[in-house]
Amino acid sequence: MVDIPIPPIQKGQVRVKIKAVSFNPVDYQVRKGLSESKMVTSNILGRDFSGIVDEVHEDVSDFKKGDEVYGYVCNLASSGTYTEYVSLPQEILAKKPLGLTNEQAAAIPVAGITASIVLDKTRTTKSGSMFIAGGAGGVGTFTILFAKKMGVENIITTAGNDRSLDYLINYLQLKKDQIINYKQSDFVQHAIKRNEGYFDIAIDLVGGKMLAACCELLGLDGNLASVVDPPDRDSFEILFQKNASFHSVGANAYSLSNNRKQWKIYRQILDRISKFYDDREMIKPSITILGKLSVDVVRQAHELLEKSFVQGKLIMTV
Repeated sequence: MVDIPIPPIQKGQVRVKIKAVSFNPVDYQVRKGLSESKMVTSNILGRDFSGIVDEVHEDVSDFKKGDEVYGYVCNLASSGTYTEYVSLPQEILAKKPLGLTNEQAAAIPVAGITASIVLDKTRTTKSGSMFIAGGAGGVGTFTILFAKKMGVENIITTAGNDRSLDYLINYLQLKKDQIINYKQSDFVQHAIKRNEGYFDIAIDLVGGKMLAACCELLGLDGNLASVVDPPDRDSFEILFQKNASFHSVGANAYSLSNNRKQWKIYRQILDRISKFYDDREMIKPSITILGKLSVDVVRQAHELLEKSFVQGKLIMTV
């Protein structure tokens, strides 16, 4: 642990005393020099948080000291969220759902924002059929919850072990016939048979061979979104032959703009999610609290994420 100064607040910024943080795969990817690491300007990792407003700049009107908030810091904050205080633009901050603890709220931002963008890009409607590669992870969880909230019933996802199967059935309330064991060599054909045809929507949250499988599973004029990889040449040819659309989804994309109006998209999505929870229209996030801010807790979380031994979200208190 290292002592660093409390970050100052600049024009348009809010400083938050962090209460809880969740872990995401992007955290260890940045640590390893992958993914978003080229855009990171702080040595402090972390993207999600929930906490209390500690101070606001004099020109900030949307928040006041003492407000309970949560958010995704993107690459716009004074640092990542594995710390006690963070300063960030008011546009990317939102009021915490009233019915959730700080630990539960911290589980939402990255995964919830990503899932919301995925469903928007794939033009999800309640009548469409949906295949999700990796439904038991953080983004997969919110993708399933939000899709079900929209009325989508025809959802099929993957699991590779009993823990994931149990999570999908008992927490996300899927039926056993909505879950395919991706370790079976012919799981693509099993999925098509279960769906009684190709899918309107395919969502890849895993990458690699699962993205290739999503391309095979997609039907004519279908929509595919991936938060991991672009299709290789062979997979893109499959999409081309199906007149299908591919959408890359990166939750950080809007933060790369210098247009503060673009940054507000984060708050708009989080405000919508908060309303789901405030109106009790959504089951509370599934979380595992690993402990308080420390190097050991961070190390444990990253090891679990790298081994894919996670259902729901891992949380660290501060």
